Amino acid sequence: MGLELDDRYSRQVLFREIGPEGQKRLGSAHAAVVGCGATGSAVASLLARAGAGTLRIIDRDYVEPSNLQRQSLFDEADATESLPKAIAAARKIAAFNSQIVVEPQVADLTPENVGQLLSGVQLVLDGTDNFETRYLINDYCVKNSLPWIYAAAVGSYGVTLNIIPGQTACLACVFPDPPHGTFETCETAGILNSAVNLVASIAASEALKFLVGAQDRIRRTLLSFDVWLNDRAEVSASKPSSHHPLRQKLGADSRAPSADRLR
Repeated sequence: MGLELDDRYSRQVLFREIGPEGQKRLGSAHAAVVGCGATGSAVASLLARAGAGTLRIIDRDYVEPSNLQRQSLFDEADATESLPKAIAAARKIAAFNSQIVVEPQVADLTPENVGQLLSGVQLVLDGTDNFETRYLINDYCVKNSLPWIYAAAVGSYGVTLNIIPGQTACLACVFPDPPHGTFETCETAGILNSAVNLVASIAASEALKFLVGAQDRIRRTLLSFDVWLNDRAEVSASKPSSHHPLRQKLGADSRAPSADRLR
């Protein structure tokens, strides 16, 4: 017996906050995932399984064996072949949901191509591992009134923030100055796949709220947590800061360090 495609989203449609109309909106949605490492691959998988119609996955890296502990869209064959992550992700998504359109882009997001790579989408999701790219996303999205979701994890710690230009604080409002000095990364501090999947699940849930039109349910705080220490904190991000207007130059080096402590 073949797969009953009408049943694919039946349990999600039963959730009254989504329902048939919300599922229809998801099916016509177009979102971009920038970076397909730990958080990016988990977010892409969750949105694809939920039925987000078109996903543009942007990543220049290749799958390595060390990725497999936490990057849920990849397997040993991908690492053996050193496949580009965007291509490997597209293949995996096609295997479990052929209804989804995936637009793999094997590329770095740069000031020169950001307009091309992020054009035509409704929402941008952060799967990157550095603040330079995040500030670039923030600048482009604020300038173009494009919502995006910041998400990061390192060790047992995760953090995420929803950014709706003109309504909530943006990344530069919350972090007006770039990090300085030496910061923890996955390569120096390690990472728990549970922390990755928790922050990705929260980010994906917020993405679903946006894509089905549940704007009143979107969280308006910077949320952080530590799954090992059982710590949790929230900081209000409900209003843009008047002290940090949009920088005119996309990707300005004055605010963009080469890396941060969160992956």
